[in-house]
Amino acid sequence: MEQPPQQQMTPEQMEALKEKIKNMSPEELREFQKKQCIFCHIISGKVQAKKVYEDSKTLAILDINPANPGHILLLPKEHYAIFPQMPDEELDHISMVAKALSNAVLKTLEATGTNIVIANGPAAGQKAQHSMVHIIPRKEEDNIKFELPQKTIAENELETIRKKLSERLSSMLGKKELKEEIREEIKPVPIPKITTPQNKIETVKKIEPKNKIAEHKEEEKKPKKQKETKPAKEKKADLDDIARVLGIK
Repeated sequence: MEQPPQQQMTPEQMEALKEKIKNMSPEELREFQKKQCIFCHIISGKVQAKKVYEDSKTLAILDINPANPGHILLLPKEHYAIFPQMPDEELDHISMVAKALSNAVLKTLEATGTNIVIANGPAAGQKAQHSMVHIIPRKEEDNIKFELPQKTIAENELETIRKKLSERLSSMLGKKELKEEIREEIKPVPIPKITTPQNKIETVKKIEPKNKIAEHKEEEKKPKKQKETKPAKEKKADLDDIARVLGIK
């Protein structure tokens, strides 16, 4: 039985909805978007789709209006309006899955390439309010154009942009880079291996002199420094603003 078509909102109702969304917290906005999001309904099983892969964090389905046959939409199961809202651990996971799906497309569909595309925000062509990764099979002369215009820019303007980005990234990623440097410094030295006449591989044990052992014990007795308290994360108001735009049909 067909359901009656939904009535369109009046201009007054649209303005009231916009005002309501404007005053929502990020958590309330996300819940509101989830109720309106067709891809959240697909993930929950309320709407059917052609599923090609699923795990605890992601769902991959075939696009019903593909750029090429085999066009895959890789969705995080949690609702994120735009990609920067996604936590780092989920970004790591979805990147790994996208890599595997691209590999499967290349080997299964006789594609000679893939485009892995993220449209982040309406200005970048994002139409759905659920962030996703597009994996698009490519073949020679398939008439899909991903060509970026090559514009000219003045040297002083280029340098101004570089400085702004560099300063912002330094404040955002500086501590992470420092952690990576520390990890490089404390990496254990690999223990060499030798081959015996009987073709058995034995591990050469590293033996520290007694005075080094004494130094280690003295270091253990010293009181450990307390970990520095991490500063509070900067509120990403700009991301919430973009999410609000996507929450309005």
